[in-house]
Amino acid sequence: MHVFSWFDNRTLIFCDFLLAVAFAIVFFGMKRAYPNLRGVSMIAISFLLGIPGAFLLALRGAIPYFVSVLLANSFVLASFVFLYRGILRFLGSRRTILLPCAASYFSLAVLFYFTLVQDRIVPRVVAISVTIGLVRGLIALELFRKSPAFPSPKVMRLFAASMTIFAAISVSCGIFTVLHGAPSASHMLDSSAMGTATLLLGVVSVCATGLFLLVLASNFLIAHSRDESQKDVLSGAFNRRGIEAKLAAELKHLYRSEKRLSIALVDVDYFKSINDISGHAAGDAALRDVAHAISAHLRGRDCLGRYGGDEFLLILPETPCHVALNVVDRLSQAVRNLGISGGEHPLTLSIGLTEASSADDTVTVIARADKALYQAKSEGRNCRRVVNIETDDPDKVYRAMGLVMRRPSAEAPANPQYTATHQ
Repeated sequence: MHVFSWFDNRTLIFCDFLLAVAFAIVFFGMKRAYPNLRGVSMIAISFLLGIPGAFLLALRGAIPYFVSVLLANSFVLASFVFLYRGILRFLGSRRTILLPCAASYFSLAVLFYFTLVQDRIVPRVVAISVTIGLVRGLIALELFRKSPAFPSPKVMRLFAASMTIFAAISVSCGIFTVLHGAPSASHMLDSSAMGTATLLLGVVSVCATGLFLLVLASNFLIAHSRDESQKDVLSGAFNRRGIEAKLAAELKHLYRSEKRLSIALVDVDYFKSINDISGHAAGDAALRDVAHAISAHLRGRDCLGRYGGDEFLLILPETPCHVALNVVDRLSQAVRNLGISGGEHPLTLSIGLTEASSADDTVTVIARADKALYQAKSEGRNCRRVVNIETDDPDKVYRAMGLVMRRPSAEAPANPQYTATHQ
């Protein structure tokens, strides 16, 4: 008596059916509730396709032979192709499904030939086992590759490990068939070790795959909702809570490393006048344009948030103050290239810049940036000022960095711009 005799094949088939139906309903429901959730509908279809495939295989001996072999395995292979495609879309991967499709077509050709031309079980089992193992292996590889960028990397790595195990088992079934021959049972309901093991593996695989995907989709939705709650609806940048959370995280990273961190408070000059003269719609458009212009010139880890009213907080990780000066100069120029109402009213920025130290928290570092911003606004706007922890005199900061401040001449316009050049 083999250990698999403890399991009843009919019960395993029924469990497989219930799991596939349950997961299909759940994922179709998630797609209906969250239309922007990518790949979920294809994942649901993959579970649905597995249902007729399992039943047709189970009815082998009670239905025409070619139906139980060709049609059943076609459903099974299509199920795995849809699963692979759904996971790729969920992960945002640009990889194609060419390899799984090619392997599936080849397996179907083998099935047709060794069913209708030569009735041989071993090549059919090997073709199906290797193809399923290949698709599972590709899924595992993509999960491992994408795990660092997702909200739940540990769950993704566990999912990838399980798919790797299932892939190895699938390939092992093919190797076992080559070495020991085809199963002796005439259909899947017979109590044979090979048939029961195949059904049990199917139940465990469906259960694990569905649960992992459900957890990943739920975590993704939670993280997406959290990010949306930290976004400013008008500008598309982070809101105050979101940007302060990002700053706190970057300060913690600063404590553990020797990297540099600069932040800047950015104020849109004469924003009240824009609202008073051109209307609040024009003011809203100005804020959106400024946020988009700044965001377009930021690196991957840089963060921009609307700190309040017409004021933005800019976080520049791994950026010392003298480099941040060049960054904010580029941002100021990008904003000056914008305008309101067809460019009739040019936009300018006043910027207060500071570099964080290991002794800083969010309150102290923002307070210094705010002090620098106050200096920029009080000295005519359309410029940037630096206040670091060493000194409250921005000119000293420039001289310490080997830079000289070129002040405007008497003929300069009302809104002077200060630039830093090497001596």
